[in-house]
Amino acid sequence: MTEPGPDPQEPREDSAGSGPRVAVVAVHGVADQAPGATVHALAALLTVRPPEGVQYRDATCDCLLLQVPVLEGCVPAACDPDDRPSAMKALRQSLRSDFQRTGWLDASARGQAEDRAKAQHYQSTVRSAHAAKGMATQAPGDPLKGEPDAGIAFTDYLLFKAQRGKAATEHVEGHRIRITREDEAVRTTQRVDLHEMYWADLSRLSSALPTILTELFTILFRLSKLARDTIDQARHAADAAGAPAGIRQRWARLSWLQTALDWSFAHLLSNLFLQALLLGTFIVVMSALNEDPRGETARSVQTMLAVGLPALAFWWLVYRHVRTAVGRVLLFLLAVAAGFALKAFAAPWLLGVAVLAVLSLLCDAGLNLADRRFVSTRQIGLAFLAASLGTLATVMLWFSPKEDLWIWWTAAALRAFELMLMGTYVWWIIAAALLVPWTWYGVRQAGLGDAARASVATARLGLFVSVTSFTAVGMVIWAAGHQVLERAAGKWGYRPWLFDLQFEVSADVWGFQHRAADMVRALPAESFLTLRYVYSTATFFLVAMLLLALVAYVLVTLLPSVLAELQRSVGTAGNLGRWLTGGYQRLEDFIALLAIASALATTYIGGVYLVDLLRLVEPFTAADLKQAISGTGFASQSLLAPFVIGSVSALGALTLFGRTLSKYAPWLRAPLDAMLDVDNYLREFPRNAIPRARIFARYVALLEHLKRDGASRIVIVSHSQGTVITADLLRYLTYRAMRDPTSRAGQLGQWLQDIEVHLFTAGSPLRQLYAARFPDLYHWVRTGPVLDQLGIDKWTNAFAAGDYVGRWIWEPASPRAVHQSAFYAPGAAALDEPPRKDLCVGAGAHTHYFDADSALVARCVDELIRS
Repeated sequence: MTEPGPDPQEPREDSAGSGPRVAVVAVHGVADQAPGATVHALAALLTVRPPEGVQYRDATCDCLLLQVPVLEGCVPAACDPDDRPSAMKALRQSLRSDFQRTGWLDASARGQAEDRAKAQHYQSTVRSAHAAKGMATQAPGDPLKGEPDAGIAFTDYLLFKAQRGKAATEHVEGHRIRITREDEAVRTTQRVDLHEMYWADLSRLSSALPTILTELFTILFRLSKLARDTIDQARHAADAAGAPAGIRQRWARLSWLQTALDWSFAHLLSNLFLQALLLGTFIVVMSALNEDPRGETARSVQTMLAVGLPALAFWWLVYRHVRTAVGRVLLFLLAVAAGFALKAFAAPWLLGVAVLAVLSLLCDAGLNLADRRFVSTRQIGLAFLAASLGTLATVMLWFSPKEDLWIWWTAAALRAFELMLMGTYVWWIIAAALLVPWTWYGVRQAGLGDAARASVATARLGLFVSVTSFTAVGMVIWAAGHQVLERAAGKWGYRPWLFDLQFEVSADVWGFQHRAADMVRALPAESFLTLRYVYSTATFFLVAMLLLALVAYVLVTLLPSVLAELQRSVGTAGNLGRWLTGGYQRLEDFIALLAIASALATTYIGGVYLVDLLRLVEPFTAADLKQAISGTGFASQSLLAPFVIGSVSALGALTLFGRTLSKYAPWLRAPLDAMLDVDNYLREFPRNAIPRARIFARYVALLEHLKRDGASRIVIVSHSQGTVITADLLRYLTYRAMRDPTSRAGQLGQWLQDIEVHLFTAGSPLRQLYAARFPDLYHWVRTGPVLDQLGIDKWTNAFAAGDYVGRWIWEPASPRAVHQSAFYAPGAAALDEPPRKDLCVGAGAHTHYFDADSALVARCVDELIRS
């Protein structure tokens, strides 16, 4: 049940001057802002660079403490809102988002069709309000056409999930600057209140190294998830539009292939790598304990276990279960007895079990962290962990130790390591088989139009970056640690199950018919690990070259813009703008080439691994396998060394100078912050802290305060990601005012319609990023935003020629205009159709719109305040 918001108050005169009260809301962009920085920069710009005949002075600063309750979504009546947690539900969610799986979009569309009468009445009200204000208006927009509106439905979906996830009511401190505007031409004095809508703390990347690494891996997997969801949305759009059966069938097949590749990558390949890392660490630790000549290290570990394990067990049981004094005394005596037993009778097998337990707990902690972002991660990860531990236990129990037990621990761990490595080989073989039809269907569907081409490009880019980056990172870690692993395990003999180049495979390939002594006295384990390292990284050259090709393309395209960001001379604004435009227009073609090249490279990688595994059927010699990888093996080994050195150096620099770099060179982390902003804005998890729901709740709380305060005009000044947040929220409030006018969101949307709302955007990624990469969620941008759909009266968009995040909003009348130097001249209008305006501020990049010398920006903002 929603509660109605407060009644609007009548606009009141302010003692500082005459005229309507104007509230300016400043919304910052990339989430590395200090609280108050944006609103202070805007106030300083208006004060230092006011238009001719205007003065801003007598500014005073204070803060507001606002309560931020959860904003309720509008649940379609035909949609099942069941959100009861279960293992099967989590597994289904890992395969496909609830937004698509539960039919949320279809139910929302049916609800919109039922409310068409409300929409027509609302449009009539909009036109009457514009006529009363003497405002120009566009052709009336109607977001309630009975067609699925994915953007609004997705916002409803996230708000509902946040509400069901029991998101807590928060409090936020907002900065406010009260300033007086004096206009000499008409001799008026006007009070203007500048408020900041601050959201950086909800999407901020910490300067701490563990957080940076966590977010890097999160984004790495999230790109593949976003690619999957984009194809899912394109398939749904084709179904809703009644496309021919052949087209819909190809979309369905492409969606299935995309889901299979994404799910197997995020839940199978990643867990295979995690278990291999766990087992390698176990081998190294056990070898370190065994190498102590006097056994002092083992005895120290034994003492720690004898004291630590009973103490931890005692504390946990007392904290969670045992409440009585007698029970606690008995439990304490039992813990002391267990400690003495561990100290007196502990053997190597107990130390091994303890090390495995610690590593398993660390693994589970990592899976828990991942499960908050990717559902079903923990349950699948625990299955892989059980497979590793089960293999260890089976080998230890099957073969009674004839020699030192330390050797058997290592041999058992190598057995499990072999299985995980073999699973990785099988994954690449299957992925190669899936990527060929995936590439073919992508080429077919990309020819269906601009929206389909954009969706396919997003799918290609997300999957390509995710898989190649993860593979490169995995091979670099393997290269950095293989020598340590070989040194730890290489002093013992070891006969592999599957990867023995000198062992002719027969019916007893699993080795259970061999005697234990034969199993450990075959080949040095170092030989096995060295060969596996050489062959498993032999294709690194292909992965690195594909990834470097994309990085090189992006760097070449953005280099002039980066120099402009650093305020270095890069030539004329026309040259800067035309270079960046050309690079972006050719990006999708380049991504298509990369997709085809990656499919061929994956086929080659899968073929190399298949040749290695075919020795199970027909033995091959080392020369045969060497010949199979001769084309890339040498290049891969040559590249891995600098990659390892570079990676270790970068991690060391981040560890030692992370905070300093964040403070004095923020542009180094700007790309990561931008990716994190986009990713956070589209995340569905965790349910109790969905970023978009929290940001919208904070924004609505500020607007409701302005409503209570009696503002009669609101000017929203937004930058970068703040423009997307603002546009989506205004569009959603307008929709709720049409469909559900008695709700809290509907009442606020109706109030915004009753007053004047002007919007200024700078460096907006609405068209260049969101509409280009998520064409179905942001189709309203691709077709040209209609002001009525956002409930605003004027919209001025400013962009710099070299802005690599966002530029124009409306498509220029002539597509050729974007290749002309005059298009990027300071003050040149890409669109000037009141109440809409698109203009260039000249040379520049993304982060200097509100600098003290931005006179053109100050004039545009003042026009919206004055009008």
